[in-house]
Amino acid sequence: MKIEAEIQDRIRFLLTEEFGQRVEEATKRLPHKCNHNYRHPLDPRKQIEGVPNAYYNRVSRAEELPVIQSIGLCMLDAEKPEDWAGTICEDPIDAQRCPYFDSVDTKEVVWDKFQVQIKDLQWVQANMPEVYGLLWALGSKKIPDLPWWKRLWYRFLTIRPDPLIKTYTDEELLLPPA
Repeated sequence: MKIEAEIQDRIRFLLTEEFGQRVEEATKRLPHKCNHNYRHPLDPRKQIEGVPNAYYNRVSRAEELPVIQSIGLCMLDAEKPEDWAGTICEDPIDAQRCPYFDSVDTKEVVWDKFQVQIKDLQWVQANMPEVYGLLWALGSKKIPDLPWWKRLWYRFLTIRPDPLIKTYTDEELLLPPA
């Protein structure tokens, strides 16, 4: 039989693992994690008021018909239509190459969301059943704090998205190093 301190340590370990995964996820450079990304619905209409729509979405699958298809657009400088390029930012490589990537996930957002979720026992039961089971075994409804060293680590941590992937032109690839 485990003593209470060992069970508390296991809960802290599981919380630390979950929190570490969230921090790792926050550092990924993906289109939906950029403040400038906007999901714009594609136009499925073949005709608009009886006039053929040359720009309708031609990609369709029977199983996707009820789902509204959309495309990711970079809305940086969209308020200036004459300068806005209307760049499509749909795939991870688009976000990884973008020099203007601005992450939605900040250190404060990740921490606050984690704290709110672990305080909600229904969320813990649904998403972290092992932690909930250990709390039940203790007869407790209070989740212990993260270990002091993990909180200290997080205080000094800077969440930075993955580094920018540099793309080279054909000319740059053929030139000998200077």
